[in-house]
Amino acid sequence: MESKEKAAYLSDEQILDLYFAREERAIAETDRKYCQYLHTVAYNILANEQDAEECLQDTYLRAWNAIPPERPHVLCAFLAKITRNLSLSRYKAAKRQKRVLSEASISLEELGDCVPDGEHFSDDSAVIAEVISNYLKSIPKRRMYIFVSRYFYMLTVQQIATRLSCSVSLVKKELVSIRKSLRQALEKEGIDV
Repeated sequence: MESKEKAAYLSDEQILDLYFAREERAIAETDRKYCQYLHTVAYNILANEQDAEECLQDTYLRAWNAIPPERPHVLCAFLAKITRNLSLSRYKAAKRQKRVLSEASISLEELGDCVPDGEHFSDDSAVIAEVISNYLKSIPKRRMYIFVSRYFYMLTVQQIATRLSCSVSLVKKELVSIRKSLRQALEKEGIDV
């Protein structure tokens, strides 16, 4: 039954063709195919249903305005990046107003021990991003999955453990080890943490 349901979706290429043809149906097809996934990305950051829904609608508008001229190679990743960036902007605004407690708060606090905060590395952000990217490429895929799930998609430790069919304590232990080795990689490149 699930394969029939998936077959009912347009392919990413067909959806992109709709965007390039400037057919509004592109947004409806995007929503139909990726709504649940993008909502999860937004909700994991914001922990607020209304804010997540607004970010989802803003994602579709941004996609409409970006395609064309851009033609993403991986539509799902392109949309997730837009959703994540919009959600983080909304999260930061809410945090300034002191009204947010979400998985983003917890995961960003965890990262604070191994990555300099944004106020102190704006001049070196490209260097730091490159070091982190190289670090992620150098670690086993499982550890990279755990890192990206926690710190990009803001999944809970429980969600990651469930997806990997392992214990919460094992994921926590891996996260501690990953953060420690990331900190070492940054320090090795002369980046003060």
